[in-house]
Amino acid sequence: MPSKPPSVYRWGLRAVVALQCLLICAFVYRYMAAPAPQGPRLPAVQGATLWLESHGALHQFDTQGQRLQRIELSALQLSPNPTSLQFTQAHIFWVHDASRVHRCDLSQKRCMALDLPELSGRSDYRWVRVSSDESEVVVSDASGHQVLVYQRNSADGKYLLQRTYADGMRFPNQTLQTPDGMWVANTNQHQIVRLLSGPSGTQPARSEHPITHPDLRPTRRFPFAMARDPQERLWVLVADGGMRNADLLRMNQQAQPERVIPIAQQQDPNAIVFFDQHLLLTDMRNFVVQRLDLQGQVLAPFGDAPFRAELAAAHQQYRALGRLPTLLISSICVLMLAALWFAWKSGELGQLRGAAWRKPAPQPSATGTAPPPVASATPLPPGRITTVKALPGSTRTTRHAVVVGGVLMCAVMATISYELWPYATQFPWMSGKPSILFSAALLLPLVALPPLLMAQGWRQLKALESIRIGTDGVRIQAQVGKRRYQALADQVTCTRQHLLIGTAMVPLRHRGSALFDEGGLRQNIIDRLPQMTMHDSIWHNGLITHYWRHGGWRGRCTVVGMAVLLGLTLWVPFALR
Repeated sequence: MPSKPPSVYRWGLRAVVALQCLLICAFVYRYMAAPAPQGPRLPAVQGATLWLESHGALHQFDTQGQRLQRIELSALQLSPNPTSLQFTQAHIFWVHDASRVHRCDLSQKRCMALDLPELSGRSDYRWVRVSSDESEVVVSDASGHQVLVYQRNSADGKYLLQRTYADGMRFPNQTLQTPDGMWVANTNQHQIVRLLSGPSGTQPARSEHPITHPDLRPTRRFPFAMARDPQERLWVLVADGGMRNADLLRMNQQAQPERVIPIAQQQDPNAIVFFDQHLLLTDMRNFVVQRLDLQGQVLAPFGDAPFRAELAAAHQQYRALGRLPTLLISSICVLMLAALWFAWKSGELGQLRGAAWRKPAPQPSATGTAPPPVASATPLPPGRITTVKALPGSTRTTRHAVVVGGVLMCAVMATISYELWPYATQFPWMSGKPSILFSAALLLPLVALPPLLMAQGWRQLKALESIRIGTDGVRIQAQVGKRRYQALADQVTCTRQHLLIGTAMVPLRHRGSALFDEGGLRQNIIDRLPQMTMHDSIWHNGLITHYWRHGGWRGRCTVVGMAVLLGLTLWVPFALR
Protein backbone atom coordinates (compact mmCIF):
# COMPACT_ATOMS: atom_id res chain seq x y z
CA MET A 1 0.00 0.00 0.00
CA PRO A 2 1.46 3.43 -0.92
CA SER A 3 2.05 5.68 2.03
CA LYS A 4 -0.15 8.69 2.51
CA PRO A 5 1.29 12.08 1.52
CA PRO A 6 2.53 14.04 4.53
CA SER A 7 -0.12 16.32 5.97
CA VAL A 8 2.40 19.15 6.03
CA TYR A 9 1.99 19.58 2.27
CA ARG A 10 -1.77 20.00 2.58
CA TRP A 11 -1.26 22.58 5.32
CA GLY A 12 1.28 24.33 3.08
CA LEU A 13 -1.26 24.41 0.24
CA ARG A 14 -3.88 25.91 2.53
CA ALA A 15 -1.40 28.51 3.77
CA VAL A 16 -0.49 29.54 0.21
CA VAL A 17 -4.16 29.88 -0.80
CA ALA A 18 -4.88 31.90 2.35
CA LEU A 19 -1.92 34.16 1.60
CA GLN A 20 -3.22 34.77 -1.93
CA CYS A 21 -6.64 35.77 -0.56
CA LEU A 22 -4.95 38.00 2.01
CA LEU A 23 -2.91 39.76 -0.69
CA ILE A 24 -6.02 40.45 -2.78
CA CYS A 25 -7.98 41.75 0.23
CA ALA A 26 -5.07 43.97 1.27
CA PHE A 27 -4.81 45.35 -2.25
CA VAL A 28 -8.53 46.18 -2.39
CA TYR A 29 -8.49 47.67 1.10
CA ARG A 30 -5.46 49.82 0.25
CA TYR A 31 -7.22 51.36 -2.73
CA MET A 32 -10.57 51.75 -0.98
CA ALA A 33 -9.33 53.08 2.36
CA ALA A 34 -6.33 55.12 1.17
CA PRO A 35 -6.42 55.97 -2.54
CA ALA A 36 -3.36 57.31 -4.28
CA PRO A 37 -2.62 61.00 -3.60
CA GLN A 38 -3.39 63.49 -6.34
CA GLY A 39 -0.99 66.11 -7.59
CA PRO A 40 -1.53 69.88 -7.56
CA ARG A 41 -4.72 71.11 -9.21
CA LEU A 42 -7.55 73.64 -9.02
CA PRO A 43 -5.50 76.87 -8.77
CA ALA A 44 -7.55 79.85 -7.57
CA VAL A 45 -6.35 83.47 -7.25
CA GLN A 46 -7.51 85.47 -4.25
CA GLY A 47 -6.09 88.99 -4.13
CA ALA A 48 -2.30 88.75 -4.05
CA THR A 49 -2.30 85.10 -3.03
CA LEU A 50 -2.82 81.81 -4.80
CA TRP A 51 -4.70 78.81 -3.49
CA LEU A 52 -4.51 75.29 -4.90
CA GLU A 53 -5.42 71.78 -3.86
CA SER A 54 -2.79 69.03 -3.68
CA HIS A 55 -2.40 65.66 -1.90
CA GLY A 56 -5.51 66.14 0.21
CA ALA A 57 -5.06 69.72 1.40
CA LEU A 58 -5.54 73.37 0.40
CA HIS A 59 -2.35 75.41 0.14
CA GLN A 60 -2.03 79.22 0.08
CA PHE A 61 1.00 80.97 -1.48
CA ASP A 62 2.18 84.53 -1.90
CA THR A 63 3.57 86.00 -5.12
CA GLN A 64 7.06 84.66 -4.30
CA GLY A 65 5.81 81.10 -4.03
CA GLN A 66 6.15 80.93 -0.25
CA ARG A 67 3.46 78.86 1.39
CA LEU A 68 1.41 80.83 3.89
CA GLN A 69 -0.86 78.11 5.24
CA ARG A 70 -2.12 74.60 4.70
CA ILE A 71 -5.62 73.34 5.50
CA GLU A 72 -6.57 69.68 5.29
CA LEU A 73 -9.69 68.95 3.27
CA SER A 74 -10.81 66.48 5.92
CA ALA A 75 -10.91 69.33 8.45
CA LEU A 76 -13.55 70.96 6.22
CA GLN A 77 -15.41 67.67 5.82
CA LEU A 78 -14.60 67.59 2.09
CA SER A 79 -13.53 64.57 0.06
CA PRO A 80 -10.03 64.35 -1.50
CA ASN A 81 -11.54 64.81 -4.98
CA PRO A 82 -13.22 68.21 -5.41
CA THR A 83 -13.66 69.29 -9.04
CA SER A 84 -13.77 73.09 -8.69
CA LEU A 85 -12.34 75.76 -6.38
CA GLN A 86 -12.88 79.54 -6.28
CA PHE A 87 -12.36 82.21 -3.60
CA THR A 88 -14.75 85.16 -3.42
CA GLN A 89 -13.36 86.60 -0.16
CA ALA A 90 -10.23 86.06 1.92
CA HIS A 91 -11.95 83.41 4.03
CA ILE A 92 -14.85 82.38 1.75
CA PHE A 93 -14.46 79.87 -1.08
CA TRP A 94 -16.78 77.83 -3.28
CA VAL A 95 -16.12 74.23 -4.17
CA HIS A 96 -17.88 71.42 -6.02
CA ASP A 97 -17.55 68.20 -4.10
CA ALA A 98 -19.55 64.98 -3.84
CA SER A 99 -22.00 66.09 -6.57
CA ARG A 100 -22.96 69.29 -4.74
CA VAL A 101 -21.87 72.92 -4.68
CA HIS A 102 -20.54 74.02 -1.28
CA ARG A 103 -19.90 77.45 0.22
CA CYS A 104 -17.10 77.18 2.78
CA ASP A 105 -15.97 79.53 5.54
CA LEU A 106 -12.34 79.09 6.57
CA SER A 107 -12.76 81.13 9.74
CA GLN A 108 -15.32 78.65 11.03
CA LYS A 109 -13.93 75.59 9.24
CA ARG A 110 -17.40 74.81 7.96
CA CYS A 111 -18.91 74.09 4.52
CA MET A 112 -22.57 74.41 3.61
CA ALA A 113 -24.05 72.56 0.64
CA LEU A 114 -26.41 74.44 -1.67
CA ASP A 115 -29.55 72.97 -3.18
CA LEU A 116 -29.44 73.95 -6.84
CA PRO A 117 -32.30 72.80 -9.08
CA GLU A 118 -31.69 70.75 -12.23
CA LEU A 119 -28.47 69.23 -10.85
CA SER A 120 -28.45 65.45 -10.51
CA GLY A 121 -27.09 63.74 -7.43
CA ARG A 122 -24.60 61.65 -9.38
CA SER A 123 -20.87 62.09 -8.91
CA ASP A 124 -20.34 64.04 -12.13
CA TYR A 125 -17.59 66.46 -13.09
CA ARG A 126 -18.70 70.08 -12.73
CA TRP A 127 -16.95 73.44 -12.84
CA VAL A 128 -18.40 76.23 -10.69
CA ARG A 129 -17.81 79.98 -10.93
CA VAL A 130 -19.44 82.60 -8.69
CA SER A 131 -19.71 86.37 -9.15
CA SER A 132 -17.83 88.63 -6.72
CA ASP A 133 -21.02 89.54 -4.84
CA GLU A 134 -22.19 85.89 -4.89
CA SER A 135 -25.43 86.82 -6.62
CA GLU A 136 -24.78 84.57 -9.63
CA VAL A 137 -23.54 80.99 -9.80
CA VAL A 138 -22.47 79.41 -13.10
CA VAL A 139 -22.21 75.61 -13.20
CA SER A 140 -20.69 73.83 -16.18
CA ASP A 141 -22.25 70.37 -16.07
CA ALA A 142 -20.04 68.29 -18.36
CA SER A 143 -21.93 65.01 -18.34
CA GLY A 144 -25.22 66.91 -18.60
CA HIS A 145 -23.98 68.77 -21.71
CA GLN A 146 -25.18 72.08 -20.38
CA VAL A 147 -24.11 75.27 -18.62
CA LEU A 148 -26.52 76.43 -15.90
CA VAL A 149 -26.75 80.00 -14.63
CA TYR A 150 -28.36 80.60 -11.22
CA GLN A 151 -29.46 83.90 -9.68
CA ARG A 152 -29.91 84.48 -5.96
CA ASN A 153 -33.43 85.39 -4.91
CA SER A 154 -33.30 88.52 -2.77
CA ALA A 155 -36.36 87.43 -0.80
CA ASP A 156 -35.18 84.12 0.66
CA GLY A 157 -31.55 83.97 -0.48
CA LYS A 158 -32.07 80.77 -2.50
CA TYR A 159 -30.55 80.30 -5.93
CA LEU A 160 -32.98 79.86 -8.81
CA LEU A 161 -32.21 78.66 -12.30
CA GLN A 162 -32.22 81.65 -14.64
CA ARG A 163 -30.75 80.38 -17.90
CA THR A 164 -29.52 77.15 -19.46
CA TYR A 165 -27.02 76.89 -22.30
CA ALA A 166 -27.43 73.45 -23.84
CA ASP A 167 -27.67 74.03 -27.58
CA GLY A 168 -24.56 72.65 -29.25
CA MET A 169 -22.83 71.84 -25.94
CA ARG A 170 -20.95 68.54 -25.76
CA PHE A 171 -19.15 67.97 -22.46
CA PRO A 172 -18.61 71.64 -21.63
CA ASN A 173 -15.63 71.92 -19.34
CA GLN A 174 -14.14 74.91 -17.54
CA THR A 175 -15.49 78.43 -17.94
CA LEU A 176 -13.74 81.79 -17.85
CA GLN A 177 -15.76 84.74 -16.62
CA THR A 178 -15.36 88.21 -18.24
CA PRO A 179 -17.07 91.51 -17.45
CA ASP A 180 -19.37 91.17 -20.47
CA GLY A 181 -20.02 87.42 -20.39
CA MET A 182 -17.96 84.25 -20.27
CA TRP A 183 -15.93 81.77 -22.30
CA VAL A 184 -16.83 78.07 -22.28
CA ALA A 185 -14.52 75.23 -23.31
CA ASN A 186 -16.90 73.13 -25.44
CA THR A 187 -14.63 70.11 -25.24
CA ASN A 188 -16.18 67.45 -27.48
CA GLN A 189 -17.13 70.00 -30.12
CA HIS A 190 -13.43 70.99 -30.33
CA GLN A 191 -14.14 74.67 -29.85
CA ILE A 192 -14.41 77.46 -27.32
CA VAL A 193 -17.63 79.42 -27.12
CA ARG A 194 -18.06 83.05 -26.11
CA LEU A 195 -21.35 83.99 -24.51
CA LEU A 196 -22.01 87.75 -24.25
CA SER A 197 -24.48 88.97 -21.65
CA GLY A 198 -27.42 90.99 -22.92
CA PRO A 199 -30.43 92.79 -21.49
CA SER A 200 -32.68 90.77 -19.24
CA GLY A 201 -35.06 88.59 -21.23
CA THR A 202 -32.97 88.60 -24.43
CA GLN A 203 -30.93 85.79 -25.88
CA PRO A 204 -27.18 86.25 -25.23
CA ALA A 205 -24.95 86.67 -28.25
CA ARG A 206 -22.87 83.61 -29.03
CA SER A 207 -19.73 83.06 -31.08
CA GLU A 208 -17.87 79.80 -31.67
CA HIS A 209 -14.12 79.52 -32.27
CA PRO A 210 -12.74 76.15 -33.42
CA ILE A 211 -9.48 74.89 -31.96
CA THR A 212 -7.23 74.21 -34.95
CA HIS A 213 -3.54 74.84 -35.54
CA PRO A 214 -0.98 72.96 -37.65
CA ASP A 215 1.47 72.77 -34.73
CA LEU A 216 -0.95 70.95 -32.44
CA ARG A 217 0.16 67.37 -31.94
CA PRO A 218 -2.08 64.61 -33.38
CA THR A 219 -5.22 63.87 -31.33
CA ARG A 220 -4.89 67.20 -29.47
CA ARG A 221 -8.39 68.43 -30.22
CA PHE A 222 -10.13 68.73 -26.85
CA PRO A 223 -9.95 72.16 -25.15
CA PHE A 224 -10.75 72.07 -21.46
CA ALA A 225 -9.13 75.00 -19.58
CA MET A 226 -8.46 78.68 -20.31
CA ALA A 227 -6.74 81.74 -18.87
CA ARG A 228 -6.55 85.36 -20.04
CA ASP A 229 -3.49 87.60 -19.74
CA PRO A 230 -3.40 91.43 -19.44
CA GLN A 231 -3.12 91.71 -23.23
CA GLU A 232 -6.55 90.07 -23.60
CA ARG A 233 -5.03 86.96 -25.15
CA LEU A 234 -6.44 83.53 -24.37
CA TRP A 235 -4.25 80.61 -23.32
CA VAL A 236 -6.06 77.32 -23.91
CA LEU A 237 -5.06 73.83 -22.79
CA VAL A 238 -5.88 71.32 -25.55
CA ALA A 239 -5.71 67.65 -24.47
CA ASP A 240 -5.89 64.30 -26.22
CA GLY A 241 -8.84 61.92 -26.06
CA GLY A 242 -7.82 60.79 -22.57
CA MET A 243 -7.78 64.42 -21.36
CA ARG A 244 -4.02 64.25 -20.80
CA ASN A 245 -0.75 65.26 -22.49
CA ALA A 246 -2.07 68.68 -23.42
CA ASP A 247 -0.65 71.33 -25.72
CA LEU A 248 -0.84 75.01 -24.77
CA LEU A 249 -2.47 77.11 -27.50
CA ARG A 250 -2.25 80.90 -27.46
CA MET A 251 -5.04 82.86 -29.15
CA ASN A 252 -5.05 86.55 -30.01
CA GLN A 253 -7.61 89.21 -29.01
CA GLN A 254 -9.93 88.01 -31.79
CA ALA A 255 -9.75 84.43 -30.49
CA GLN A 256 -7.75 83.27 -33.49
CA PRO A 257 -5.15 80.53 -32.90
CA GLU A 258 -1.75 82.19 -32.86
CA ARG A 259 0.92 79.88 -31.47
CA VAL A 260 1.39 76.47 -29.84
CA ILE A 261 3.70 76.38 -26.84
CA PRO A 262 5.24 72.92 -26.31
CA ILE A 263 5.22 71.58 -22.77
CA ALA A 264 6.26 68.21 -21.32
CA GLN A 265 5.51 65.14 -23.41
CA GLN A 266 3.94 63.18 -20.55
CA GLN A 267 1.82 65.35 -18.26
CA ASP A 268 -1.69 65.74 -16.92
CA PRO A 269 -2.50 69.43 -16.45
CA ASN A 270 -5.71 70.18 -14.61
CA ALA A 271 -6.03 73.94 -15.04
CA ILE A 272 -4.20 77.11 -16.02
CA VAL A 273 -4.24 80.45 -14.21
CA PHE A 274 -2.59 83.87 -14.60
CA PHE A 275 -0.82 84.93 -11.40
CA ASP A 276 1.84 87.60 -10.79
CA GLN A 277 2.65 88.13 -14.48
CA HIS A 278 3.13 84.42 -15.02
CA LEU A 279 1.07 81.46 -16.18
CA LEU A 280 0.80 78.55 -13.78
CA LEU A 281 -0.06 75.01 -14.92
CA THR A 282 -0.87 72.42 -12.27
CA ASP A 283 0.44 69.04 -13.45
CA MET A 284 -1.26 66.20 -11.56
CA ARG A 285 0.86 63.43 -13.09
CA ASN A 286 4.32 64.85 -12.43
CA PHE A 287 3.34 66.57 -9.15
CA VAL A 288 4.66 69.99 -10.16
CA VAL A 289 3.28 73.49 -10.71
CA GLN A 290 4.84 74.69 -13.95
CA ARG A 291 5.52 78.39 -14.34
CA LEU A 292 5.68 80.11 -17.75
CA ASP A 293 6.22 83.71 -18.79
CA LEU A 294 4.01 85.45 -21.33
CA GLN A 295 6.33 84.38 -24.15
CA GLY A 296 5.79 80.72 -23.34
CA GLN A 297 9.21 80.14 -21.78
CA VAL A 298 9.27 77.56 -19.01
CA LEU A 299 10.63 78.95 -15.74
CA ALA A 300 11.48 77.37 -12.40
CA PRO A 301 8.62 75.43 -10.78
CA PHE A 302 6.29 77.37 -8.50
CA GLY A 303 6.38 76.83 -4.74
CA ASP A 304 8.92 76.88 -1.93
CA ALA A 305 11.27 74.06 -0.97
CA PRO A 306 9.06 72.46 1.75
CA PHE A 307 6.09 72.35 -0.63
CA ARG A 308 8.14 70.83 -3.45
CA ALA A 309 9.51 68.26 -0.99
CA GLU A 310 5.94 67.30 -0.08
CA LEU A 311 5.11 67.00 -3.78
CA ALA A 312 8.13 64.74 -4.33
CA ALA A 313 7.12 62.50 -1.42
CA ALA A 314 3.52 62.33 -2.68
CA HIS A 315 4.82 61.54 -6.16
CA GLN A 316 6.85 58.64 -4.81
CA GLN A 317 3.79 57.33 -3.01
CA TYR A 318 1.71 57.72 -6.17
CA ARG A 319 4.26 55.78 -8.23
CA ALA A 320 4.52 53.07 -5.57
CA LEU A 321 0.75 52.61 -5.57
CA GLY A 322 0.85 52.51 -9.37
CA ARG A 323 3.21 49.55 -9.17
CA LEU A 324 0.96 47.66 -6.75
CA PRO A 325 -1.09 45.84 -9.46
CA THR A 326 2.09 44.51 -11.07
CA LEU A 327 3.48 43.44 -7.72
CA LEU A 328 0.19 41.79 -6.80
CA ILE A 329 -0.05 39.81 -10.04
CA SER A 330 3.61 38.79 -9.82
CA SER A 331 3.18 37.66 -6.21
CA ILE A 332 0.07 35.66 -7.07
CA CYS A 333 1.90 33.95 -9.96
CA VAL A 334 4.78 32.97 -7.67
CA LEU A 335 2.35 31.72 -5.05
CA MET A 336 0.49 29.73 -7.72
CA LEU A 337 3.72 27.91 -8.58
CA ALA A 338 4.21 27.17 -4.89
CA ALA A 339 0.58 26.01 -4.67
CA LEU A 340 1.08 23.66 -7.63
CA TRP A 341 4.12 22.14 -5.96
CA PHE A 342 2.26 21.64 -2.68
CA ALA A 343 -0.74 20.20 -4.56
CA TRP A 344 1.54 17.77 -6.41
CA LYS A 345 3.28 16.63 -3.22
CA SER A 346 0.00 16.27 -1.34
CA GLY A 347 -1.67 14.29 -4.12
CA GLU A 348 -4.36 16.89 -4.84
CA LEU A 349 -3.48 17.09 -8.54
CA GLY A 350 -4.11 13.40 -8.95
CA GLN A 351 -7.54 13.80 -7.39
CA LEU A 352 -8.43 16.63 -9.75
CA ARG A 353 -7.85 14.56 -12.85
CA GLY A 354 -9.42 11.37 -11.54
CA ALA A 355 -7.98 7.88 -11.48
CA ALA A 356 -6.51 6.22 -14.56
CA TRP A 357 -9.04 4.25 -16.59
CA ARG A 358 -6.69 1.28 -17.09
CA LYS A 359 -4.32 -0.12 -14.53
CA PRO A 360 -0.67 -0.37 -15.63
CA ALA A 361 0.62 -3.73 -16.73
CA PRO A 362 2.03 -5.81 -13.83
CA GLN A 363 5.80 -5.48 -13.43
CA PRO A 364 8.11 -8.40 -12.52
CA SER A 365 8.97 -8.66 -8.84
CA ALA A 366 12.48 -8.25 -7.44
CA THR A 367 13.01 -12.04 -7.45
CA GLY A 368 12.48 -12.16 -11.21
CA THR A 369 9.14 -13.97 -11.02
CA ALA A 370 5.95 -12.40 -12.30
CA PRO A 371 3.29 -11.48 -9.74
CA PRO A 372 0.28 -13.76 -9.52
CA PRO A 373 -2.44 -12.91 -12.02
CA VAL A 374 -5.42 -10.98 -10.78
CA ALA A 375 -8.76 -12.62 -11.31
CA SER A 376 -10.96 -10.69 -13.73
CA ALA A 377 -14.29 -11.12 -15.36
CA THR A 378 -14.42 -12.98 -18.66
CA PRO A 379 -14.36 -10.37 -21.47
CA LEU A 380 -17.50 -10.16 -23.52
CA PRO A 381 -17.25 -11.39 -27.11
CA PRO A 382 -17.34 -8.81 -29.97
CA GLY A 383 -20.78 -8.10 -31.34
CA ARG A 384 -22.59 -7.86 -28.05
CA ILE A 385 -23.63 -4.29 -27.31
CA THR A 386 -23.01 -2.81 -23.87
CA THR A 387 -23.99 0.70 -22.81
CA VAL A 388 -23.54 3.04 -19.89
CA LYS A 389 -25.53 6.12 -18.97
CA ALA A 390 -24.55 9.21 -17.01
CA LEU A 391 -25.63 9.34 -13.39
CA PRO A 392 -28.69 11.52 -12.76
CA GLY A 393 -27.90 14.56 -10.59
CA SER A 394 -24.15 14.33 -11.20
CA THR A 395 -24.00 18.04 -12.12
CA ARG A 396 -26.47 19.31 -9.52
CA THR A 397 -23.88 21.15 -7.41
CA THR A 398 -22.34 22.81 -10.46
CA ARG A 399 -25.76 23.89 -11.74
CA HIS A 400 -26.55 25.52 -8.41
CA ALA A 401 -23.22 27.36 -8.53
CA VAL A 402 -24.04 28.56 -12.06
CA VAL A 403 -27.35 29.96 -10.87
CA VAL A 404 -25.76 31.80 -7.94
CA GLY A 405 -23.03 33.23 -10.16
CA GLY A 406 -25.57 34.21 -12.80
CA VAL A 407 -27.74 36.07 -10.29
CA LEU A 408 -24.70 37.96 -8.97
CA MET A 409 -23.61 38.82 -12.51
CA CYS A 410 -27.12 40.05 -13.35
CA ALA A 411 -27.04 42.34 -10.31
CA VAL A 412 -23.58 43.69 -11.23
CA MET A 413 -24.53 44.32 -14.86
CA ALA A 414 -27.79 45.96 -13.86
CA THR A 415 -25.89 48.31 -11.54
CA ILE A 416 -23.36 49.15 -14.25
CA SER A 417 -26.13 49.81 -16.77
CA TYR A 418 -27.92 52.06 -14.29
CA GLU A 419 -24.75 54.10 -13.76
CA LEU A 420 -24.00 54.32 -17.50
CA TRP A 421 -27.54 55.21 -18.58
CA PRO A 422 -27.31 59.01 -18.03
CA TYR A 423 -24.01 59.18 -19.92
CA ALA A 424 -25.18 56.93 -22.75
CA THR A 425 -28.41 58.87 -23.32
CA GLN A 426 -26.52 62.17 -23.51
CA PHE A 427 -23.54 61.01 -25.57
CA PRO A 428 -23.43 62.26 -29.19
CA TRP A 429 -23.32 59.14 -31.31
CA MET A 430 -22.66 58.82 -35.05
CA SER A 431 -25.40 61.30 -35.90
CA GLY A 432 -23.84 63.89 -33.58
CA LYS A 433 -26.94 63.94 -31.37
CA PRO A 434 -27.93 61.85 -28.34
CA SER A 435 -30.23 58.93 -29.07
CA ILE A 436 -32.16 57.10 -26.37
CA LEU A 437 -32.97 54.14 -28.65
CA PHE A 438 -29.36 53.72 -29.75
CA SER A 439 -28.14 53.99 -26.16
CA ALA A 440 -30.69 51.42 -25.02
CA ALA A 441 -29.59 49.07 -27.82
CA LEU A 442 -25.96 49.38 -26.65
CA LEU A 443 -26.76 48.76 -22.98
CA LEU A 444 -29.26 45.96 -23.62
CA PRO A 445 -26.58 43.25 -24.05
CA LEU A 446 -25.16 44.12 -20.63
CA VAL A 447 -28.52 43.29 -19.04
CA ALA A 448 -29.62 40.44 -21.32
CA LEU A 449 -26.33 38.53 -21.66
CA PRO A 450 -25.94 37.25 -18.04
CA PRO A 451 -29.33 35.48 -17.85
CA LEU A 452 -28.82 34.05 -21.35
CA LEU A 453 -25.41 32.70 -20.40
CA MET A 454 -26.82 31.31 -17.17
CA ALA A 455 -29.60 29.52 -19.05
CA GLN A 456 -27.13 28.18 -21.62
CA GLY A 457 -24.80 26.89 -18.89
CA TRP A 458 -27.70 25.21 -17.10
CA ARG A 459 -28.83 23.55 -20.35
CA GLN A 460 -25.35 22.27 -21.16
CA LEU A 461 -24.84 20.87 -17.67
CA LYS A 462 -28.24 19.20 -17.77
CA ALA A 463 -27.35 17.67 -21.12
CA LEU A 464 -24.32 15.98 -19.52
CA GLU A 465 -26.66 13.92 -17.36
CA SER A 466 -28.24 12.42 -20.50
CA ILE A 467 -25.01 11.12 -22.08
CA ARG A 468 -25.14 7.50 -23.29
CA ILE A 469 -22.09 5.58 -24.51
CA GLY A 470 -22.24 2.18 -26.17
CA THR A 471 -19.92 -0.26 -27.93
CA ASP A 472 -19.99 -3.61 -29.67
CA GLY A 473 -16.28 -4.24 -29.15
CA VAL A 474 -15.35 -2.77 -32.55
CA ARG A 475 -17.08 0.56 -32.83
CA ILE A 476 -18.06 3.09 -30.19
CA GLN A 477 -21.01 5.46 -30.21
CA ALA A 478 -21.89 8.34 -27.87
CA GLN A 479 -25.08 10.37 -27.64
CA VAL A 480 -25.00 13.83 -26.03
CA GLY A 481 -28.40 15.46 -26.09
CA LYS A 482 -29.66 15.17 -29.67
CA ARG A 483 -26.21 14.67 -31.20
CA ARG A 484 -24.59 11.32 -31.90
CA TYR A 485 -20.92 10.59 -32.53
CA GLN A 486 -19.49 7.25 -33.64
CA ALA A 487 -16.19 5.88 -34.94
CA LEU A 488 -14.00 2.78 -34.95
CA ALA A 489 -12.45 2.19 -31.55
CA ASP A 490 -8.89 2.40 -32.89
CA GLN A 491 -9.66 5.97 -34.06
CA VAL A 492 -10.92 7.10 -30.65
CA THR A 493 -8.77 8.59 -27.90
CA CYS A 494 -9.68 8.29 -24.22
CA THR A 495 -8.26 10.79 -21.75
CA ARG A 496 -8.99 11.02 -18.06
CA GLN A 497 -11.62 13.70 -18.70
CA HIS A 498 -12.96 13.12 -22.23
CA LEU A 499 -13.66 10.64 -24.96
CA LEU A 500 -12.40 12.12 -28.25
CA ILE A 501 -14.44 10.96 -31.26
CA GLY A 502 -13.45 12.80 -34.43
CA THR A 503 -13.51 16.46 -33.47
CA ALA A 504 -16.10 15.92 -30.74
CA MET A 505 -15.29 15.77 -27.02
CA VAL A 506 -17.61 13.62 -24.93
CA PRO A 507 -17.10 14.33 -21.19
CA LEU A 508 -16.36 11.36 -18.94
CA ARG A 509 -15.71 13.50 -15.87
CA HIS A 510 -16.84 17.04 -15.15
CA ARG A 511 -14.03 19.02 -13.50
CA GLY A 512 -12.67 15.85 -11.98
CA SER A 513 -16.08 14.66 -10.68
CA ALA A 514 -17.55 11.45 -12.03
CA LEU A 515 -20.39 11.62 -14.53
CA PHE A 516 -20.75 7.81 -14.77
CA ASP A 517 -20.51 4.80 -12.55
CA GLU A 518 -16.79 4.48 -13.20
CA GLY A 519 -16.67 0.76 -12.42
CA GLY A 520 -19.36 0.07 -15.00
CA LEU A 521 -17.69 2.40 -17.50
CA ARG A 522 -14.42 0.52 -17.20
CA GLN A 523 -16.03 -2.91 -17.45
CA ASN A 524 -18.57 -2.25 -20.21
CA ILE A 525 -16.70 0.21 -22.41
CA ILE A 526 -13.00 0.76 -21.77
CA ASP A 527 -11.94 -2.81 -20.96
CA ARG A 528 -13.76 -4.07 -24.05
CA LEU A 529 -11.72 -1.78 -26.34
CA PRO A 530 -8.02 -2.57 -25.92
CA GLN A 531 -7.39 -1.03 -29.34
CA MET A 532 -8.57 2.41 -28.14
CA THR A 533 -5.78 4.98 -27.60
CA MET A 534 -5.33 5.99 -23.95
CA HIS A 535 -3.71 9.16 -22.58
CA ASP A 536 -3.29 9.22 -18.82
CA SER A 537 -0.63 11.90 -18.41
CA ILE A 538 -1.68 14.89 -16.31
CA TRP A 539 0.05 17.35 -18.68
CA HIS A 540 -1.14 15.90 -21.99
CA ASN A 541 -4.74 15.10 -22.72
CA GLY A 542 -4.07 13.76 -26.21
CA LEU A 543 -6.14 16.47 -27.88
CA ILE A 544 -3.57 17.73 -30.38
CA THR A 545 -2.36 14.24 -31.35
CA HIS A 546 -5.90 12.98 -31.78
CA TYR A 547 -7.03 15.98 -33.82
CA TRP A 548 -4.05 15.58 -36.16
CA ARG A 549 -4.41 11.81 -36.65
CA HIS A 550 -8.13 11.17 -36.41
CA GLY A 551 -9.86 14.57 -36.69
CA GLY A 552 -9.86 14.75 -40.48
CA TRP A 553 -9.36 18.06 -42.25
CA ARG A 554 -11.20 19.96 -39.51
CA GLY A 555 -8.93 18.58 -36.83
CA ARG A 556 -5.79 19.43 -38.79
CA CYS A 557 -7.06 22.96 -39.50
CA THR A 558 -7.69 23.34 -35.77
CA VAL A 559 -4.13 22.27 -34.92
CA VAL A 560 -2.62 24.59 -37.54
CA GLY A 561 -4.79 27.48 -36.33
CA MET A 562 -3.74 26.90 -32.72
CA ALA A 563 -0.07 26.87 -33.74
CA VAL A 564 -0.46 30.10 -35.73
CA LEU A 565 -2.30 31.78 -32.85
CA LEU A 566 0.41 30.73 -30.39
CA GLY A 567 3.10 32.03 -32.73
CA LEU A 568 1.35 35.38 -33.11
CA THR A 569 0.93 35.65 -29.36
CA LEU A 570 4.68 35.18 -28.88
CA TRP A 571 5.66 37.37 -31.84
CA VAL A 572 3.43 40.43 -31.40
CA PRO A 573 5.01 41.73 -28.13
CA PHE A 574 8.45 41.71 -29.77
CA ALA A 575 7.18 43.20 -33.03
CA LEU A 576 5.56 46.16 -31.25
CA ARG A 577 8.71 47.18 -29.39
